[in-house]
Amino acid sequence: MAKTLKRFLISGSLSVSNQKRKQEVQTVLLTEKETHHLKNVLRIKEGGMCLLFDREGNEFISRLERFLPEGSSEARLLEPTSSQKEELLQLTIAQAIPQDRKMDEIVRKSAELGIFELIPLVTERTVVRIAKDQVKKVHERWERIAEQTLKQSRLSKAPRVESLVSFDSLCSHFSNYDDIFLLHPSPDAQPIRECIPSDKNQKNRVLLAIGPEGGFSPREVEQAKAKGARAIKMGRGILKTDTAFVAAASFFQLICS
Repeated sequence: MAKTLKRFLISGSLSVSNQKRKQEVQTVLLTEKETHHLKNVLRIKEGGMCLLFDREGNEFISRLERFLPEGSSEARLLEPTSSQKEELLQLTIAQAIPQDRKMDEIVRKSAELGIFELIPLVTERTVVRIAKDQVKKVHERWERIAEQTLKQSRLSKAPRVESLVSFDSLCSHFSNYDDIFLLHPSPDAQPIRECIPSDKNQKNRVLLAIGPEGGFSPREVEQAKAKGARAIKMGRGILKTDTAFVAAASFFQLICS
């Protein structure tokens, strides 16, 4: 039985011109931190084989060429792994920050489910308010969680975790998406099963906005609808916001991917 190569996520990009010149190989420089992990945690020696991948979906069978005196190392990209199909669905979820640090778990689930982009959202009814001097620290924690989950899930593309945005700012960028959905249990909301794109063979950029524990305010619902969003619901009951995230994201990924 062939030995499974150890996978390693690097901070840089592995995007090279192999698409045009199939025989080209490239040597990449790994940072001291990455080298330490390869050498002392994964126990890969000079000449050892591994799989290097980045956050953009590129993955290569690679060979660790040498450790450099200053603590970094060089690895040679030998060949790309089986090419991944381009995702027709690019699902962006704007998630209002829930209480009790549930956002950490939502970031983790976004990586497991292959979400394209996650936007932490601040709405009128959002209880959690992150102090300005803590925003960068919290965002870095979310990015670390997404990265760690990516390593474990064996997916090769991490969701982009964007900076905090307000609901008004989110609405001003609706034009960037083909379809915009507001998960909100209003009487006129469509069942989610009726919101499948008519042509699943075309690339679709979908934005799904999920509110906090208290839901979106009436003003926010009307504002979103005026900008072209459609209200949708999961069923007759009301789900907790973190449950709604997993259920709705799974639906779109299963039906539209």
